[in-house]
Amino acid sequence: MKYSLKLLSSECFGLGNFACNETLSGDGRIFVPYGSADGSHALLSSDNGLTWEKTDLPAGRPTPPFIRLSDGTFIAMGFENAVYTSIFDRDAEKIPFYAAVYRAKTFDDVACGRVETDFCKVDIPRLSFGFGDSGNAFAGCCVQLLELSNGDILSMMYGQFKDDTTLCPYFEQYGGYKFYLYRVWTVVSHDRGKSWEYVSTVADVQTYPIADINAEGYCEPYCIEVSPGHLCMILRTGGHEVVSPLYCTHSYDFGKTWEAPYEICSWGVLPKVIKMANGTLAMTTGHEHNVLLFSDDGGRTWSKPCMVEECYGKWGNSPSGYNTIVESRPGEITIVFDDPKALIDAPEGRKRQLYARRYAVCRGE
Repeated sequence: MKYSLKLLSSECFGLGNFACNETLSGDGRIFVPYGSADGSHALLSSDNGLTWEKTDLPAGRPTPPFIRLSDGTFIAMGFENAVYTSIFDRDAEKIPFYAAVYRAKTFDDVACGRVETDFCKVDIPRLSFGFGDSGNAFAGCCVQLLELSNGDILSMMYGQFKDDTTLCPYFEQYGGYKFYLYRVWTVVSHDRGKSWEYVSTVADVQTYPIADINAEGYCEPYCIEVSPGHLCMILRTGGHEVVSPLYCTHSYDFGKTWEAPYEICSWGVLPKVIKMANGTLAMTTGHEHNVLLFSDDGGRTWSKPCMVEECYGKWGNSPSGYNTIVESRPGEITIVFDDPKALIDAPEGRKRQLYARRYAVCRGE
């Protein structure tokens, strides 16, 4: 399975990074918010990523990734637990999780910030208090929502349970705090996001150890439904200044049970996966190198990485790897990503510029 990329177009939009919370309208319109040292912005496309325009966003506005439901409305879940978790102790039997659930009636409402917010308690067994790689306290977080073919909405989450007692030595040595390795789990809603319940753990290091002792554990999951009931999920394991593999796992019962995860790429953060018009799965990831990978068999095997942008030495001189990916035309992939190449000597926080780049995907023998 050999793939290559042919560059069709590339456009730079100035300073920007972490363009990964995209919302797709279903009719070719795309909203991609992102941050920069010059404030919050967004890219808008009305032709499925063939062309883009830049707009400013009000400071402090929530910009989670919304998904379009089958009834035409939009829903998102906030990244962090709405409870101020540092008031809890790790010895607590269970920490409550309150999800911020955002709703919008139309795509224009999402783009303009006209959203309604509800808070919903989610019962997550043995949820515990921990630290992220920045040293900030938190207890669980949501990365992605996915509407399944059976009508359920699945939420991909990661964090720590009380059973997660394996420490990462990197953060004890350089951060001065105890970092317990992450696990990935899912919660599900059967009523269009009004209530949620815990489903299962996807992967944890007690069950599936990771060779790199400085990895953060399984985190930043991204899931796609390949066919009814067959879910393919990609998992990050790397951490701050630590490069470790992406893993892949599968479920064949709508996410109730999961197979053992296996390595598919030597590096990567928050992977994004789409299903192309011809059935091929396309994945973007990065940090260190920014790459695309492809699968012809529903995510069971993956191609070697196709380079988008290379890393330039140290950790801070690489693309963030937090990208957006869409199929603009059959066989043509557009990726929105950041890259520091042109500003490699700029001060921290002003290195990365945002690009929208379109490629023809070429399959070899």
